[in-house]
Amino acid sequence: MSKSSLHPSRTKYLALLKQTTAIEFEIVQPEHMNENLKCIRQVASGDSIILKNQALNTFQRAQRRQQLNESRQQSNLEQIFSLALEYINQDAHFDRIDLDWMMRFTELAKNVYSATMQELWAKILAVELSHSGAFSYKSLKTLSELSSKEAKLFYRAVNLACRLGEDRSSKIITGVYKKPTLISIFSKSNRVSINLSKFGLSYTQLISLAEIGLIYEQEIESTPRKANESINLTYQGKNHQLKVKQNDITVTYYKFTQTGEELLKLVSNEQNQDYLSSLLKEFKTMLEIQGSLNQQI
Repeated sequence: MSKSSLHPSRTKYLALLKQTTAIEFEIVQPEHMNENLKCIRQVASGDSIILKNQALNTFQRAQRRQQLNESRQQSNLEQIFSLALEYINQDAHFDRIDLDWMMRFTELAKNVYSATMQELWAKILAVELSHSGAFSYKSLKTLSELSSKEAKLFYRAVNLACRLGEDRSSKIITGVYKKPTLISIFSKSNRVSINLSKFGLSYTQLISLAEIGLIYEQEIESTPRKANESINLTYQGKNHQLKVKQNDITVTYYKFTQTGEELLKLVSNEQNQDYLSSLLKEFKTMLEIQGSLNQQI
């Protein structure tokens, strides 16, 4: 039996099918077709697509696909559970682990195929063993449904995450403004906004993060601050002391959800110096920089 000459992309496609689904196709030229070969589909060129394993019935072929899928899932779990050994601390409490959580974790983790994501799931398991309840099932479900593109987007958001004052929740600061009075209501200097798209996070991408459930959709406002009041801005573990220069100054931001906060702990963030410089520079009309503390938190 002679195969038709295949374009390289078709060859790769057939190999992908075999690897991921156990379905094996062969493309046969018209002159090599006979009544013993069952054609599944005929392509525009006149070539026929047939099954390589024609001796197997549909049920048997389905069993092969299921066996391949279960084998790959088992391999995924073995990789994740073995990786977790690298991260498990001596303070792990095996007697406190929620077995329902463990079973749900296993059910989701078995479908994690990329090495990068497998490492994240291994870290989750190790943290959960030390701090039961650190990761909710909702967070696991969200992580399992993240595409590679969405994961990169979340990584960008984490690199812009700040904290304000004693509030431990993470935020993406978007601007500051002075509550308008009758005299200043039309003044453009009452509001300063940060163009987040300059730092890889457009408004559309913020909405995408909100739809995934990692940040809240609505922009939030802080409590108005009084003149001479101090604000502690924490960015990537470093404190920056700011002094309010006018009355009724409000900070606007997008806040991470509980799921976002939980997954944020898994990301090795990097300080975006341009973003920090932009924050401190743009806000100087309303917030005076008193200094930066070297302490890491």
